[in-house]
Amino acid sequence: MGDIGQVLIKDTGVYFYTYWYGSELQKYVKVALAKRLCWDAPEYLARIIFDEMQSTYHFGQGTGLGIGTELHDGIVHPLIVIDCGNQEVVLKKGNKKLKTYSFEEFIKLGGD
Repeated sequence: MGDIGQVLIKDTGVYFYTYWYGSELQKYVKVALAKRLCWDAPEYLARIIFDEMQSTYHFGQGTGLGIGTELHDGIVHPLIVIDCGNQEVVLKKGNKKLKTYSFEEFIKLGGD
């Protein structure tokens, strides 16, 4: 079984998927948000987050990372929802919200 995780850019409805790096997703989102760029521009912030997701990816592979419009089954880690309109990060498991952070609070979280 993989280390499956997803990030949803709520404002655009775009999901990023990783089969191998789900346990690293919160770290990648923190690094992207810590740049403090384009927090009010969902399309740009999405690209910044996906760039971070690709930072440890071995290019040329056909699978491992993806971009889509649906939540996948079998997600091991909480879904990370990026809400640019409210500048919040919401962690969800199924339909349940686990925690909501402002972008600033999320950046300052210890650990992953």
